[in-house]
Amino acid sequence: MDDDSSSRTSGAPCGALPIGAGAPARRRASDILEDFAAHAHGDTITVGDLTRLLGDRAYGMLLLLLALPNIIPLPGLSTAVGVPMIVLGAQLALGWPAPRLPRRLNEVAFSKETLLAVLAKAKPYVERVERRIRPRLPLFVEGPGERLAGFAIMLLAAVLSLPIVFGNLPPAAAIALIALGLIENDGAAVLAGLLLGVGAIVFVGLLVFGLGEAALYLVAQLLPSFFSQAPASCSPTC
Repeated sequence: MDDDSSSRTSGAPCGALPIGAGAPARRRASDILEDFAAHAHGDTITVGDLTRLLGDRAYGMLLLLLALPNIIPLPGLSTAVGVPMIVLGAQLALGWPAPRLPRRLNEVAFSKETLLAVLAKAKPYVERVERRIRPRLPLFVEGPGERLAGFAIMLLAAVLSLPIVFGNLPPAAAIALIALGLIENDGAAVLAGLLLGVGAIVFVGLLVFGLGEAALYLVAQLLPSFFSQAPASCSPTC
């Protein structure tokens, strides 16, 4: 029995907690992501690697990882993250206990060097938020509340996927806050993320409306003859 217990503890992946009364406090998201990036073998880290490592916190961790490149843009990571987040949100909304991504999404690889750069830039901000996060308001991290969060993530990820200038950051920030709430079982953080998500959708909507109006005004200024002059009609003697 003792040998079995010690082997489980020593063979645990990075971020796993030893079993027993003397177990340390639950590790923070920023620490687990940084530890995984530092200890991963090879030059790349796949989404499948993260899913297998993170276990019961895979939803929140993957969402946080995919949202960060849109908050702190870096070449090579700030594109093509919308679809995986839509899939994760859908599975969370359906009540799936753990993510089951298609093989193509599991094989999506991040450069270890680029991922470390994202984490290095994001860690101070994530830690600042984490200091205010604690387990509370379980209504928003369990059952219907968790499913509502999944539906909101789907919608926000769809908005984030749109090619709109300055339209990525607000929905990505909302998803990141919801993700931190799910990771730390903080319903207040999830609720704050949902409210921020409403604001993000309103902001993007106003941005699209403003850009559309500006585009119409620009076209009207560049092509005044098209809008203000009709072609001369032919006289009866033509």
